[in-house]
Order: sequence, then structure tokens, then C-alpha cells
Amino acid sequence: MRSLDFEAMHAPKFPQYMNPAPPVVADGEFTVGIEFSPRKAVIKAMKDYTIRRGVDYRVYESEPTTFYAKCTEYGNGCDWLIRVTKMQKKVAVDTSCPTQ
Repeated sequence: MRSLDFEAMHAPKFPQYMNPAPPVVADGEFTVGIEFSPRKAVIKAMKDYTIRRGVDYRVYESEPTTFYAKCTEYGNGCDWLIRVTKMQKKVAVDTSCPTQ
């Protein structure tokens, strides 16, 4: 007699490509003054955000202490932009993200 493993039926086929970590931005939106520890964390959060929202963006400045990007259609119906500044050992966000 054979038995079925029902848990295995629902296991992902490629678990190495899954992103099990919850979004860095808890409520799904950036706010002015939000802080991130490493620079990579804020860039990852921005990439995750733009993928979720379906927004294409262009990086205008990427320096060790500043990062500035905005929607490729900025001014034509899209008003998404993000400006990040390193403050001591943390990174602060100044952003314009309309709530939809």
C-alpha cells in the first residue's frame, strides 16, 4: 500500500528562489524618517516596493552617502520618488509616495 505526502504536494518547486522574509517596509509604504541600518537594506526595500507596485524607476544619484531615484514617468501621472541620506550609521528616507 502507498501513502501520499500531502505536505510535499504544496512545497515550492524551487525553494532557493523564494523570498521568505517579509517586506522591510512593514505597511507597504515608505514614510519620511524611516531608518535602515545597512545601505543594501534600503535599496532592497525600494526594489521590492517598485516590483510590488509595478513602477519603473531611474537612479539619478548613487553615492556612498546619498541615493536618489524616481519613477521613469515622473510628472506624467507618476509622482513616485525616493531620496536617501546616510546619517551616522543609519540611513534615513525622504520620499514622495502617494497613497493609493
